[in-house]
Amino acid sequence: MRTITKLILPVALLGTALMSSCGSKTEEKAAETVHNVITVTPKNRQATMRKNFSGIVKEHATVSLGFRTPGQIERILVKEGDRVKSGQLLATLDAKDYQLQVDAAQSQYNQLKNEVERLRQLYEGNSLSGNDYEKATSGLEQLGIKLQNAKNQLSYTRLTAPVNGTIQKVNFEPAEMVSAGLPVFDIIDARSMEVQINVPAEIYALHDSFTRAYCIHKGQQYELRQTGLLPKADSNQLFTLKFALQNGVLSAGQSVDVFIEVSGDDRSDGLTIPPHAVFEDGGKSYVWVVGQDNVVKQRAITTGTVSTEGEIFVTSGLSEGERVVKAGVGMLHDGEKVKVVVPQKTNIGDLL
Repeated sequence: MRTITKLILPVALLGTALMSSCGSKTEEKAAETVHNVITVTPKNRQATMRKNFSGIVKEHATVSLGFRTPGQIERILVKEGDRVKSGQLLATLDAKDYQLQVDAAQSQYNQLKNEVERLRQLYEGNSLSGNDYEKATSGLEQLGIKLQNAKNQLSYTRLTAPVNGTIQKVNFEPAEMVSAGLPVFDIIDARSMEVQINVPAEIYALHDSFTRAYCIHKGQQYELRQTGLLPKADSNQLFTLKFALQNGVLSAGQSVDVFIEVSGDDRSDGLTIPPHAVFEDGGKSYVWVVGQDNVVKQRAITTGTVSTEGEIFVTSGLSEGERVVKAGVGMLHDGEKVKVVVPQKTNIGDLL
């Protein structure tokens, strides 16, 4: 028994020594571990949000167009959906009776004009009183007005487009009788096409801070100008905003993608960093700042809004030019020395 005890004791001591030696080497190896990190320098940006909404093109104004005189429709030269230009002939009335009125008035005017010319010669030769001559000239003037009115009525038998636009509706057919002013066509005014979108309350509240708006349809970009809003929300708690097209032509009913840029407040102008460079601890936001000696220090920061590129604005806690860890954040501790590495081109997104 004594012999066995003598043998066990040295073996146990040797095992303890070996374990102590291994643990010491493991601790030394852990102490020598240097973490690789990727850093970023805060960028100085202006806070601007860009929001995307679905919009629809609508007509701002529809013109109801009719003849200024009654009659029977002779021709209709356009159909629904046709695009028309200002001054283009759209329809005509049977103008025979109106032409007769012009011819009759013209004949009377010519006859009296010749008579007045004869009377003028008598008046200048003191063979006619001034009163009689004034009556003759007054009668000629009245006939001139009658003739012009007849010509106007004749011209009103031709209906032309007052604006560039699209024929939305044709209300009559040839041979039908129409009264003066009765709408024959409904025309969508191409000058006043607008884009409408519905936005939530938080975006509606920022409508005075919109810096730019544009829409995209089939790869083509169109600038927009805000023209109106409906201050009352619909049943979905959305507000309607209206924008006028600044360039190009779109048709009513087309769907477009609308982009709105909103300027941020003063607290959000300044430095930005990637969102994955920020970590939370005890309800506060922190970053790892790498010093000149490559030692990291945990620093509290205050964050603002998000930039159009998706980066976070830092309103306090950082200075321009400092190095902030953006990859390897989760494995660091305060005061640790790190190795700053440069991401390779194959490292898409700088995630490694």
